[in-house]
Amino acid sequence: MRLGDAIADLPLRSPLGAAAADTQVTGVQHDSRRVVGGDVFVAWRGELHDGRVFAPDAVARGAAAVLAFGPPPAASSVPWLEVDDPRARMGQVAARLYGHPERELLTVGVTGTNGKSTTCQLIGACLTRSGRSAAVVGTLGRTVHRPGAAPSAFESLSRAAEDRTTPESSDLFRMLRRAVDLGARSAAIEVSSHALDQGRMNGMEFDAAVFTNLTRDHLDYHPSLEAYFEAKCRLFALLRSGGRAILNVDDEHGRRLAAELGDGNRVVRFSASGSPAAEVRVVCAELDLAGIRAEVETPAGTIALHSRLLGRFNLENLTAAVAASCALGVSTEAIRDAVAAQPPLAGRLEPVNRAQDFPVLVDYAHTDGGLRAALAAVRELSDRRIAVVFGCGGDRDRGKRELMGRAAGELADLAIVTDDNPRSEEPGLIHAAIVAGLDAVRGRAYEVVGDRRAAIRRAVAVAGGEPGWTVLIAGKGHEATQTIGDLKVPFRDRDEAEAALDALNREFEGETAPS
Repeated sequence: MRLGDAIADLPLRSPLGAAAADTQVTGVQHDSRRVVGGDVFVAWRGELHDGRVFAPDAVARGAAAVLAFGPPPAASSVPWLEVDDPRARMGQVAARLYGHPERELLTVGVTGTNGKSTTCQLIGACLTRSGRSAAVVGTLGRTVHRPGAAPSAFESLSRAAEDRTTPESSDLFRMLRRAVDLGARSAAIEVSSHALDQGRMNGMEFDAAVFTNLTRDHLDYHPSLEAYFEAKCRLFALLRSGGRAILNVDDEHGRRLAAELGDGNRVVRFSASGSPAAEVRVVCAELDLAGIRAEVETPAGTIALHSRLLGRFNLENLTAAVAASCALGVSTEAIRDAVAAQPPLAGRLEPVNRAQDFPVLVDYAHTDGGLRAALAAVRELSDRRIAVVFGCGGDRDRGKRELMGRAAGELADLAIVTDDNPRSEEPGLIHAAIVAGLDAVRGRAYEVVGDRRAAIRRAVAVAGGEPGWTVLIAGKGHEATQTIGDLKVPFRDRDEAEAALDALNREFEGETAPS
């Protein structure tokens, strides 16, 4: 494509010359290390770096043009285009260069503090079951799932390691083009508040947008909870004409958003508590350690759901997915079958089974709201005592640390405070803030075991030494590394739980072996 066509309508600070306009460009890239010949390299001012300093490397790797927020630090051998906010403009350019793949897909965006990953995975499964192979983009990966394949059979859309929920717009449109080329006909995308605030969704259009809930998180980035909510609401401005807003009316912010968007068939309300104000609502449910059995009333009829997912918050995620899928025309039969086939998701109240006689669960809960929901869900599943292992991330919202301590003190029988991803912070200071919350509510017993591996082994030892315990390992979920300083060390909670259980089993076998 001609550069002039790719950047048409962008508010350039200086007009593009005729020769530069005829430059052929084939892609968009914001990371100079991943540039290939023909890319437009996009440079903005980040928190740590001025992106323009990477332009020479990008050009050396074949960048055909640079889109930046200011002039080049030195003479440029390729067209250099200046706009006020190149990051926010990048999606518009990427959508054009990759042939507007979003227009070839039925698209769903999911936002909210908790439940985005599970809801996206479930919507993707329902769409795929209906014959519209779904790409799913979010925290658990960037994949496409083909109809008829096993629920765990996915094809990756990205070769690069990703550590953020929502990719940059250049990556997103490249992934969606690849998904279309692989046969995808729909896409479910997790949309974070950061992505919406930074313009990473610019250029996208959605057929449905889902709001799961809102609790405190990311207040190290957003100046207030209200600003956080306003960022989430920007997703609904990206709905196509006739697009549907799928809103949780069990959540006060969901009810507020429903009121702001107004009545009419554009809004679909859902409720896991059976609210009569909802078009999609749970009318009865049974929850235990085997899963969820529920009847969900929808405009298309009542669906009897049987799911291997655990806990009340997953009932909320199921209800959100049912509401979105119904709004997109998926049959009740396809929804029922997709839900039944969906295995537990990595790090989402995920059971760890090594033939032990007590439950061990791994969950991504890393906010006070998420931890409360996870603990309440576990409490509802059985009358066992709960030992929870958790910490808080360093260099992130400090205000939630005491709140998470309060949650554990109120809802767990034993809290083992440990490291999460301490990053550059002193772990002891993070532990102290959490303990302040535990002390404030005169919580039940707690211990501080800084080493996360040792903390997991301690919880397993407690549960193995006395009947009647459930172990919940919270905070990191599916993550495969632990960030300590600038290093990412291999570490997966599930693997550590399995190792601890195996050690416990060996110890038990040694005690019971005949002498």
